[in-house]
Amino acid sequence: MAGKGRLHPLDGLRGLAALGVVLLHAWMYTGANLPGKDLTVDRWMGELRVCVLLFFVFSGFLLAKPWVAAARGERAAPQLASYVVRRLARIAPAYWLALAGAVALLHGTGHGRDVPLHDIPKFVVFLANVFPETRNQLDPPMWSLHVEVSFYILLPLIGLALIRAGRWRLKLLAVCAALVAAGTAFTTAAVLQGWRPEITWTLPSYLATFACGIAAAVLSHGAQPRRRVTRAVFLAGAATVLADCWWHTQGYSVVFHALRDLPASIGFAAMLWAVSLRPAPLLGSPPLRALGTLSYGIYLWHYPAIYWLQMHHEFPRAFGAALLRILPITFALAALSYFLLERPVMRLTARALARRRAPRPSRGPALAET
Repeated sequence: MAGKGRLHPLDGLRGLAALGVVLLHAWMYTGANLPGKDLTVDRWMGELRVCVLLFFVFSGFLLAKPWVAAARGERAAPQLASYVVRRLARIAPAYWLALAGAVALLHGTGHGRDVPLHDIPKFVVFLANVFPETRNQLDPPMWSLHVEVSFYILLPLIGLALIRAGRWRLKLLAVCAALVAAGTAFTTAAVLQGWRPEITWTLPSYLATFACGIAAAVLSHGAQPRRRVTRAVFLAGAATVLADCWWHTQGYSVVFHALRDLPASIGFAAMLWAVSLRPAPLLGSPPLRALGTLSYGIYLWHYPAIYWLQMHHEFPRAFGAALLRILPITFALAALSYFLLERPVMRLTARALARRRAPRPSRGPALAET
């Protein structure tokens, strides 16, 4: 959340999610490949994958808030042009920079993640997921940004549905329930019919997750619960996420593949609801706030950091030692991305939009002073 009223504990939660993704990928290249590894530890480390879902829930929660307020009659609906410009300014420049970095690092090296230059435009326009030759290539975490951009495109239509639903909270939640049902129907069909990843690595597979975030925005709007209630909801949400992770460590199940971590999405939504209404001081501490501020760059740049270390034979086999190499490089690149690109672009965009909204001076004849 930017600007006045920013909730720093949400930044802290976002930062922890980004760190969880880094831990997962560091583990994949170290502990997951050690001989005699502990399969239980390996499975639980693998469940850090749900941190990506938290980003999706965040997007649904934060971006739907203006439309929820408009549906409740408290403000006008967001202007589409301003919405598009803000979203593009927030996500695209840093993404394109990281994409250029991955191409520069891998091109011509024979690396398994490299792609021909003629395939780069598919990444530039966020369509790499739908082509088998580019899916999961270059900088693999970017797959989620392709899903995010699809959600940004759909959100104004969801917002219109919320506004037409009216002021009643139950009607707004019915819109969210319809989105969950549509997403679950898609994932169920995908599992039963064995659809290809190029079809399933798309927004419909994660529509229910975004909808959980939107539902949390609806439920948090105007709510004033007591602290013990928010604490209980936060703990229940965290327990639900852990239960979902445990369920997925128990082996293959058609049901949980069809639900696509819906319990974890609900749990994360509950946690966001609680933190947004009764901020947790620990999550808002300066170190976690800083981590959250740099989270986008951390997410984008940790894989190139891993590549660089591997290509220079500097990547340790031990998990802890690998983290001590990966994190400083990643944090440095994320800080450069934020302070030299992300923040300046966001500030310039905000100023440009403010000037566009400012009333123009009257063009009538000036009155002579007496």
